[in-house]
Amino acid sequence: MINRRQLIKTELRLLLRDYAFLGLIGLLFFLMFFASWNTHRHLVAKKGELDVQLEVVKENDRALALQIDSLNQGLATYEDQYTLPTSAVRLTYNNHRIAWKPVDAFNLIAIGQSDLYNNYKKIVLYFNDSYERASHELVSPIEQLFGQLDLAFVWTYLLPLIIILVSFNILSAERESGRLKLIASQPVKVAYWLIVKIGIRFFSIFALLLIFTFFLLNVYGVPVFQHSSGFGELISMLFLYTAFWFFLSLVVNLAGYSSGRSLILLTNLWVLFVFLIPSVVNQLSNELHPVPTRLEMVNHHQHVYNEVEAKLEEEMEGLFRLHPDWRSDDPVTKDRSNSTGWNINFLAKQYLAQLKHQPQALRYEEKIDERNRWADQFRILSPAMIFQNAVTDLAGTSTRYYRDFLRQSQEYAQDYRAYVFKGLFTNHAFSSKEVKNLPAFTFERQHLQSNFWPNVLTLLAYLIVISVSIFAFTKTRTRIT
Repeated sequence: MINRRQLIKTELRLLLRDYAFLGLIGLLFFLMFFASWNTHRHLVAKKGELDVQLEVVKENDRALALQIDSLNQGLATYEDQYTLPTSAVRLTYNNHRIAWKPVDAFNLIAIGQSDLYNNYKKIVLYFNDSYERASHELVSPIEQLFGQLDLAFVWTYLLPLIIILVSFNILSAERESGRLKLIASQPVKVAYWLIVKIGIRFFSIFALLLIFTFFLLNVYGVPVFQHSSGFGELISMLFLYTAFWFFLSLVVNLAGYSSGRSLILLTNLWVLFVFLIPSVVNQLSNELHPVPTRLEMVNHHQHVYNEVEAKLEEEMEGLFRLHPDWRSDDPVTKDRSNSTGWNINFLAKQYLAQLKHQPQALRYEEKIDERNRWADQFRILSPAMIFQNAVTDLAGTSTRYYRDFLRQSQEYAQDYRAYVFKGLFTNHAFSSKEVKNLPAFTFERQHLQSNFWPNVLTLLAYLIVISVSIFAFTKTRTRIT
């Protein structure tokens, strides 16, 4: 038998002299660097938008508190009662709230759904549907089709291509160049020789991938050492996903095809796992679990608003039966001829319409969640879907994290809306202390269960199945001939 250490040294020496391999490694690093820069730029812009909105809320609250103090000290007067800074009408119109999703430690690795959804929601109580399903449309339709370049995209879509290009013809190239006869003169088993060649490429690429990832995360300020468990999860998924494509390449090499056929087969498998299966699953989820159109939701909201407007007194009595402490005998709140009464009447119609529209809105959200759960079950059909699910979950930018953020923001909006409207209907005079201590939003990420272990076990199952195929080939091809 050839000395194992000598064989590994020889293969490493040949690999380091392979300019095509070195060029592909350079391309991988460039793509990862550019993707990291692009994601960092995106995160900075998102954070800048959020900081501006939080500052606006803080400044509005500060200004309102100062106006209340001036009024109480007799330093300011107001002609209309509804313009009083202590009035809930002023609070409703001028002092909105912000529900925001905080920055996660590994946001840099995946833009995910953050290029479609904002990381904050405005809670503006006088505007219909202001906090439900609000999103910003992308400017470019091409950008909407392909998304933005991030590390998750490079790893999920482009890394397999690089692996295919460095490993598709390891055996066939030796056969086609005539060097196979020289190798055959040595007492070496085909499985061992081929596993060594692919193993060297696998560990070389994975080691460089680990170094590149660690370097880029530190360059852009990701606290890797403070979140070592998260970094361990990321490296574990990268290891398994990289191993899957190398194992697949090993099977194709052992099948004994020509270089051209091996490349075509591996490319077809790449299309199957990376594009075809995810596209079919997504299309089936839309067909089997259709979601009502946004127009239907808007029409329903307008319909219930018209119903409330037609029988406002009856609807208000129903509301006061539900909330007896909201009822007030204050004549100002009942007199619609004055500005305060008119504004309370106007805001009450919107509030009651939102309450009646809420069951329909919840059914809409349940339909979306049902579709997403159905599609998520079939991620096991594609290692690419498994890997992308894992990295976007780790980054906190997956669909289910944004859906959870939306749910939490809606719950906060309902609580805050009830708090303010109770003061509105009872004509409560808010103090500066109350303004400074208005209910605040807190995002709780721990609501969602981690998918890390299910994803790991599924990828391991893929590797086991491929290992059985490798074993079957090695039983029939024990020596190079």
